[in-house]
Amino acid sequence: MAKQPTDQYFRITDQVPGQVWYWASLASILASAGLRLAGKNDLSLFVGQWPPTFILFGLFHKLVGDNQR
Repeated sequence: MAKQPTDQYFRITDQVPGQVWYWASLASILASAGLRLAGKNDLSLFVGQWPPTFILFGLFHKLVGDNQR
C-alpha cells in the first residue's frame, strides 16, 4: 500500500524528460524577475517559490526513480 503513491508519481513523471524540471526552474526564476520589474510583487514572490520545487522533483525522480525499477 505504501508503494502506490510513488508508483503513481513515477507513472506520471516518467513521461517528463529530466531536463524539463531544470528548464521549468529557470523559466520560473525569469518569470518572477519579470513580474517584480512589472510591479507585481505578490505574484512575483509566489512564482519565485516554484524553482526549488521543480529542482526537487527532478532530483527525486533521478535519485529514487532508478532505484524503484
